[in-house]
Amino acid sequence: MCTKERIFKISKSTGTFRDESINFATKILEKSGISEKSYAPEPLFLKTPPNASLAGAREERESVVIGTIDDIFLKTKVKTEEIGIVVTNCSVFNCMPSLSGMIVNHYKLRNNVVSYNLTGTGCSAGLISIDLAKQLLQVRPNSYALVFSTENITGASYFGNNRSMFVSNCIFRMGAAAILLSNRSSDSHLFKYYLKHIVRTHKGSQDDCYNSVLQKEDEEGFTGVSLSKNIMSSAGKALNTNISTLGKCVLPWTEQINFLQV
Repeated sequence: MCTKERIFKISKSTGTFRDESINFATKILEKSGISEKSYAPEPLFLKTPPNASLAGAREERESVVIGTIDDIFLKTKVKTEEIGIVVTNCSVFNCMPSLSGMIVNHYKLRNNVVSYNLTGTGCSAGLISIDLAKQLLQVRPNSYALVFSTENITGASYFGNNRSMFVSNCIFRMGAAAILLSNRSSDSHLFKYYLKHIVRTHKGSQDDCYNSVLQKEDEEGFTGVSLSKNIMSSAGKALNTNISTLGKCVLPWTEQINFLQV
């Protein structure tokens, strides 16, 4: 767990952040609502100066993967050899072997497992992964699909002073989530939810949406993720389209007619 005080101490120890950047981070953290008990990767926030190396990013990745997936196997009682599909996503950090490859290796999954590793898909990555798993289950009967979603703070760390890129250092923390999908009829009484509809809207053809989250180098050569001021309006456009599309699937005719009248 990493307190805000610790974050400021580590930031100052880098020697790359100007005072105005530290003051900007202070304001962002105060408004963010991030807890004093939020989690951060050890290589980045427990070492002085922070270690943002490839080895540090791998260490963070492994620390979230094992605990999350161990927990889902424990809760569902599903055996590792029963997993037929693995879909993982991590937008910023992409290395070899891939995240999905690491899971296959660690849990010694069978050699005919279908695995996919998605990257560069941002905050919608979890939904995209579930959609892919659903499509794979439609052509692979009697299967389990393991979906794992995370982001890598070490791999996304930024050491420059561009404010649009500095924000990501302040608002993102460490964590992961996993979900198990099944199309086995014998499991229908065991699982919590039934997946009926997935709605996806891609606004990438519009330049303001495409550039709203962009990994790049700043004027000093530091790599980071730039969050554009257009990000909220871009998300709003996609959300409006999603709600309109999903409404046709879930709302009764009476409500749909009321919507059209409005």
